[in-house]
Amino acid sequence: MRGKFLIPILITVFCMAAAPAHADGVIGQAAPVFVATTLDGKPFDLAALKGKVVVVNFWATWCTQCSNELPALEAVWRQYHSKGLEVLAVSADRPRARGGVDQVMHFFSFPGALLGSVSKNELVTLNSVPVTYVIGKDGNVENILTPPLQPLTEAGLGDEVKALLDVKTEAKKEEKKEEPKTDAKP
Repeated sequence: MRGKFLIPILITVFCMAAAPAHADGVIGQAAPVFVATTLDGKPFDLAALKGKVVVVNFWATWCTQCSNELPALEAVWRQYHSKGLEVLAVSADRPRARGGVDQVMHFFSFPGALLGSVSKNELVTLNSVPVTYVIGKDGNVENILTPPLQPLTEAGLGDEVKALLDVKTEAKKEEKKEEPKTDAKP
């Protein structure tokens, strides 16, 4: 009889131990931990960027669709970086392909990193590239762009980033309008 109950318990324990300790980022939920070192040696910690809109793009030098997305990402970066947009392009290339990654990133002004330099990653289990995470100022995942269903385009990403950057700005304007005016009369 004990064996009858022991086997399901052991299977459950084994499955729990084999399951990943984290879940990938989910739209509408807080962005999981993601920490990397950029190609130029600077730290990138997603949690430290709360209050900014953040785009994390996963790509590879051998990926044609990725090559099409990077210029769009650059255009959006140039337009909105000064307004609070942060971007990181994470190459899925192997470390030995660092030279090729550096060559590609030389054409772009936003920071890049190698997947191998990611020290903490609960954001994505990377099965294919490209995939792009858009994180709002509140730290929640707002969108996950994966071609062909949702490709990253300059117009689409630009509109989304602009809307996310305007969210707090609009809320602050409304708060200022609603604040009662006090006249300091003696």
